[in-house]
Amino acid sequence: MRKLIVILSIVSLPLWLLQCTSNERALNKKLQEMATNLNESVPIMLDQYTRFEGASVTSDNKFRYQYTVLNTPNPDSLVENGLQSLKENIEKEFFSNPDLRIFKENNVVIEYVYNDENGRTIRSLQITPPDYQ
Repeated sequence: MRKLIVILSIVSLPLWLLQCTSNERALNKKLQEMATNLNESVPIMLDQYTRFEGASVTSDNKFRYQYTVLNTPNPDSLVENGLQSLKENIEKEFFSNPDLRIFKENNVVIEYVYNDENGRTIRSLQITPPDYQ
């Protein structure tokens, strides 16, 4: 009996790990498709200071939005002053936009990266599942 349990454990563990890996790959593929769709219309100005540069997905399924802050002598201050508003808008979107369900259902970390006109990162904001559940 003990031998049977050991054999079943040895056989089932790799199958379970394979299933987890398969689910992660499927999620990564779906997120990559979403990023590709977003990237079809970039770069695009969102307002007089913010240009959306594109979206990407990391190997660990982090969804990353990239922005450039333009037309201001102090981009750092502009971004810092807008962070609270950004967080509130993100929260509202998660509760009202059904297209974002994939992030909630799969506990995807979302990252917003703001760079200045020279490509220097001003601020990176991560939204984790507890932030939007």
